Amino acid sequence: MKPLVNKATLEYLKHRLEAATRLLLFIDYESVLAPSSAAGAPVPLENDEREQLRELSERNALTLAIMSNRSLTGVKKMVGFSGIYFIANNGMEISGPDLNVVHGEAKRVRQELIPVAQKLTQDCKKIPGVLLDNRQYSLALNIAKAKPPIQRRARLLMEQIWTPVMDSFTLYEARHELIMRPRIGWGKNRAVMFIWNKFSSPRRRPFVIYIGADESDEEIFSQMGREGMGVVVGGSARAARSKAGYQLKNRAEVNRFITWLSQNVSRIQTTGISG
Repeated sequence: MKPLVNKATLEYLKHRLEAATRLLLFIDYESVLAPSSAAGAPVPLENDEREQLRELSERNALTLAIMSNRSLTGVKKMVGFSGIYFIANNGMEISGPDLNVVHGEAKRVRQELIPVAQKLTQDCKKIPGVLLDNRQYSLALNIAKAKPPIQRRARLLMEQIWTPVMDSFTLYEARHELIMRPRIGWGKNRAVMFIWNKFSSPRRRPFVIYIGADESDEEIFSQMGREGMGVVVGGSARAARSKAGYQLKNRAEVNRFITWLSQNVSRIQTTGISG
């Protein structure tokens, strides 16, 4: 795995940008952009990072997409600016300047989720320290701030509620959240390919950079091939088990790379597009 913010890699990336006709930049919100305090209630982007990403998104040759497990409404509120693409609810909701799509199967089973959400809302009142996030097409119970005995109680509750509907929904745990979502053959990886294909033609495909740190990003990293660059955020232990080709060690390096990209994305505009 190669470090992204070193001289050799950035020189290589300059050449990739000069040969590109467009850059698609995907960034995962929860694992990369969310403030460190976001283990509990949702926390918006910090002002400096919001302004940096907003300015970057306004470059003609770049398309920015923010990934999130939250609802579309929720992630839009956290990011705080528009004019970009959002892939929300683990890919079930996709929105952008010219796009507003909800996966058909997710819409179909949404009615089944309503009584489940109502029961979970009532039961959660008896469990201190947990937060229920009703994401319309999925449910998430945040247990980050609960003590271990309460976390075990919350897991048992979710399993009991999920069992009667397990044919329609899957239950899993990620980043201190117990998530119940429709059992459909669609996820973040398929949503990324949907956007990627939208900006592709038989003769040209855009250059793609995907930045993530979650285990669910691994399937996306494996899809990058020569047309894309998968970037995992984390230390040596995280990098060692990742399929990404490049690494950013921490949030500071992420910010350094975004700054570098802002200064160099014009290489696409002056060479790739005009050629």
